[in-house]
Amino acid sequence: MSTTPLPLSDSRSREPQLFRFGLKQMFFMVSLAGVLCGLLVGTNGSWPLIIGLATLLLGAHVLGNLLGTRLRDTSGDVLQWRAQQPGVGADLPAATGQPVELAKLDLPPTTPLASRQRVARWNAWFVGGGTLGGLIFGGAVIALTIGPRIEWASWAVGTISCGVLGAWTAFLASTFGSIARHAWRHANERSR
Repeated sequence: MSTTPLPLSDSRSREPQLFRFGLKQMFFMVSLAGVLCGLLVGTNGSWPLIIGLATLLLGAHVLGNLLGTRLRDTSGDVLQWRAQQPGVGADLPAATGQPVELAKLDLPPTTPLASRQRVARWNAWFVGGGTLGGLIFGGAVIALTIGPRIEWASWAVGTISCGVLGAWTAFLASTFGSIARHAWRHANERSR
């Protein structure tokens, strides 16, 4: 199957591009890369790794938003361009067939897990208990193991960090436990 593209002289017939940028944006990115390289060379210890990872994370976030925004903004242009190309079909998923009514499919009933009701009732209490347990346990372990070698500010930061980890762990455990209990009850009701 050969496709003959339309002449490039007509601006309306050109394929929409996702990566369009000007000279100003290129100079800005080169300047940012220069500053980043200067920071990486000028720091020592673990700072180059921290700066590099933070930059990669920020860059991936910005690139994802750029692509998503460009795809959203040019989707109409892409459809119009594809419609103008001879021999190019519509850009539909391969599995799309004739539309079927959901009532005719004889689907199983929806489970309560698909609903948006609140499952974890005691979640705030578990998170509070996890925070308190993390603060007490973490502070005690830090004080007993390396207490004489650190200052009180370092001990306080470590204790607060242990409290945050305790809250996070309690939140995950209580949420997963509530959902598992909810699913178990639903499975037992269906088997009766």
